[in-house]
Amino acid sequence: MMAFAKKDVTLQVEKSISIAMKKYYHLMVAALLFCGMGLLTSCSNDDNSTDGLFEREMTEALNDAKTYGPQTEAFAKEVAERFNGCVTGINYKTRESATRKCKTDNCRPYDLKDLARTTIVAGWSSEEVQPAIDYLKEKAEERGFFGRYKHQTSDYGYWGDIVNLKYEKLMTEIQVKTYGMFYASQEEALVRSVIGDELYNYIREKSGVEPGLSHHYYEIMRADTSSAATIAHYKKLSIDYHYRCEHLDK
Repeated sequence: MMAFAKKDVTLQVEKSISIAMKKYYHLMVAALLFCGMGLLTSCSNDDNSTDGLFEREMTEALNDAKTYGPQTEAFAKEVAERFNGCVTGINYKTRESATRKCKTDNCRPYDLKDLARTTIVAGWSSEEVQPAIDYLKEKAEERGFFGRYKHQTSDYGYWGDIVNLKYEKLMTEIQVKTYGMFYASQEEALVRSVIGDELYNYIREKSGVEPGLSHHYYEIMRADTSSAATIAHYKKLSIDYHYRCEHLDK
């Protein structure tokens, strides 16, 4: 009898220990999960998180654009006046637009080169506008803020030139266009305000086309829903449109 009693007590003790160990195990798991969730929450709200770093960098880049925008505009005006041209007011990319561009190009805010941009309009052909481009590049190099030069061409008629100015971490942009390319790429109100009613009316009469259709044709050609036939059709229209905007005496 005593042997059986001892055995029962032993079994009960082992059972109690097993139950206690299971409770301890579940408590430890719960504690770890709780701490893990706390860590995750902490990380998601941490100022050093990826999103936090990006947003701070975007704020700094946009502020730098506002700082160096006036210098960029003043330099563009200097060049435009020297070559009897015109210049648009400085234009700043919005936070939404800049963020979208970063996501599309998989880049950081300071990789964007057009957070502040302006356009010089001078000359009627590539030959006439080239001296302004050369002068712009030369003076930017002399003053220590030349960043990059790019000649833009396309297979649908549009072309233009870009000079980027380098200020510490940020680049700004000066585009250089002929009167015809500027007319083709902008809406009537902006074209009139920059080159004046007289030149606007001259281009409108000689070209026989309305302004600002360049981007419209481009958007149709790059749309995912556009068929090959549609793209070919608008490409032909675009080439003819840009030709007419530039070759006013033809």
